[in-house]
Amino acid sequence: MNVLAAGAVRSVPMIPAWSATLFVLAALWWLGFFIAAIRTKELRVERRLYWLGYGGVAVLAGLGLCFRGWQTGAGGAGFVVAYTVLYAALKTPYLKIGNRLITASDSDRRRDERDCGIAPRRPARENYATSSPAKMWWLLVFFSAMSAASVLLPHDGDWRSWIVPVMYLVYAPFIGVLDGRGRFPVARRQWVPAALVGVASVALYGIPVVLYAAGYIVGRRLPVSYGWYYDKAVHQDEEGGDGVATEPSRDVSRSR
Repeated sequence: MNVLAAGAVRSVPMIPAWSATLFVLAALWWLGFFIAAIRTKELRVERRLYWLGYGGVAVLAGLGLCFRGWQTGAGGAGFVVAYTVLYAALKTPYLKIGNRLITASDSDRRRDERDCGIAPRRPARENYATSSPAKMWWLLVFFSAMSAASVLLPHDGDWRSWIVPVMYLVYAPFIGVLDGRGRFPVARRQWVPAALVGVASVALYGIPVVLYAAGYIVGRRLPVSYGWYYDKAVHQDEEGGDGVATEPSRDVSRSR
């Protein structure tokens, strides 16, 4: 046993002091820019701080991993960059090329329009908190496919292989409650991605579909609500914060 333990210790490369220092600097760099970003109120400043913060982390983390070879360093830096871009596109108004904002979040799009001095478009009742029904359901297609792959592909039973499926199973009834409580049609009429989600759910014995249906039924029995985001956006419009008219928009999304 001692021989095996000694061999295992020798097989794990020790992190050099200079590499550990770079990792600490990367953490401090990110923390500094994060604190600066939450203290500012200007979106343009936030956007610069976001990219400078994560850009510095990518460089420092990549250099810190170079003790295992330049390929590992480049891969580590690339992972940070990919995560930064993906998160910016899904959850923030920070990915802007010229005058084009790339984001799945409707609330962040409205915020960018206000920052540019443009009257934001009125919120749509059929939208989810941060995205349109089409974007949300195609995102669910991605997660359902990842969940199916986690179950079907060979694995050694490691608990980490179940992280995505468990998150997906928790998310399914939540989406169902939102759809039902807003009195929207099933899947908000996103039939193609909903069908693909159903096919991918076969790998999970159809449990996500059952959970969504249960959440939808529960939501239909709850008081009508279009979600906190819609209520907040309408309140901003009524207060004149968005510079748009305050008359209510016609609801075309409710089921008959």
